[in-house]
Amino acid sequence: MVQARARECHVRSRPGTPLVTAAVGALSLAALLAAPADSGLSSAAGTGGSRPAPQLTRADLAALRRRIALLESELALARSRKPYLVVDAESRRLRQVLFGVTLREIAARDIDIDGLRRAGEGGVPGPLSLAGIVTLKEKDKDPRLSPLTPEQIEQGAADENVADALPPEAPADYGLTFQQPVVVRIEGIPEKKTGMPGILSWWPRGWSRGGADREEIALSLTVHLDETTAREVYRSLLPGERLIVVPPPGLLLPDAGQETPRSVRQGRPVKPPAPPQGLPPAGVPFRIPPPVAETPADGASPAAAGDEQTGAAAPVSDGAPAPPPDDAASPTPPPDDPPAQTPPP
Repeated sequence: MVQARARECHVRSRPGTPLVTAAVGALSLAALLAAPADSGLSSAAGTGGSRPAPQLTRADLAALRRRIALLESELALARSRKPYLVVDAESRRLRQVLFGVTLREIAARDIDIDGLRRAGEGGVPGPLSLAGIVTLKEKDKDPRLSPLTPEQIEQGAADENVADALPPEAPADYGLTFQQPVVVRIEGIPEKKTGMPGILSWWPRGWSRGGADREEIALSLTVHLDETTAREVYRSLLPGERLIVVPPPGLLLPDAGQETPRSVRQGRPVKPPAPPQGLPPAGVPFRIPPPVAETPADGASPAAAGDEQTGAAAPVSDGAPAPPPDDAASPTPPPDDPPAQTPPP
């Protein structure tokens, strides 16, 4: 089964990305773990080596199953072409990921999960109990949940020049509700804890579950972050965004309606822009004459100077008037004095 899953992921994956490379490597290691135990000894004997194959424990197999389940979930969400958040209780870190690339890694003070069950109950754990995908429905104190009324807009509350028109400051303590019976509570801890406020910042506030009925909740998480980081995470989360919940080792997620990796719809590939087609050359209504060399100092054109030296007549261009013939009679100038008139006899 593990070998078939490895081949399927290798065929459907697109090589070249770090997430796909890690997935193929983990699945290949899973295929080796699923091989018979004496295969390593026989290969060592065939090659003449005296070094026995390492003995793999059940803890190694459980860690590999967790790794494969997480990679399968991340691969499906990376193909959706949308950002997602990974809440890893084992490493106590939050990862903001897009296209399988970690954009930001946030260290949490602590991650408390209620509703987990111990490993070993019910046979081999399934992939959904090792890494669960849930979809964010809404977050507390979201300004979009209470839009402005027409009366407020008429009074100028939507004017951008009014200070109240700006969105309020993001809260440090808030709850997240999901389409599944799962709730997440983010609690921001001040950077400088002194006196009673510092003690109250660590006090569990489990009674606030984002408006959901506590009896219907199958899984609840409480994440302790720095106050500034908690506000930044609030701004980055949008309804419809998916989260991957990874339980700590030795514990499994309950059946809370997690989404399977195959149910995640792949994003529509973006078509590359078509190359711009070359515009046809615009027609020129006249013919541009060729460039002419510089005129000599005496004022005659270079062509005329060359004709005088060679004795050849300059060629007549098309459409130019013909020069007058050389033998044409020049007009007789009038006499200076009129002829003398003879008196009549």
